[in-house]
Amino acid sequence: MRFECLVKILSQLITQKSKLYIMNLYIKLVFILLFVMLMVAVVQAQPGLPGPPSQAPIDGGLTLLAAAGGAYAIKKLRDKKKGEEDNYEG
Repeated sequence: MRFECLVKILSQLITQKSKLYIMNLYIKLVFILLFVMLMVAVVQAQPGLPGPPSQAPIDGGLTLLAAAGGAYAIKKLRDKKKGEEDNYEG
């Protein structure tokens, strides 16, 4: 009997606004929990880190290309110097 009276009094004290507030709070809590549970599944589904990159070897082809570029630069410098000497004398 006492318990029933206490429940009636408490239910009368809770107004309609507070019931809506509590219901909104529960809805927000449910959405937050669902979001967290989905995010845990997404985070765990990520692939691992990639391995170290393979290094590109500098083989004969690249060395020959660098040597040819150096020879071409030397030729251009000599031609430029020779052209300046010809203009000076003439």
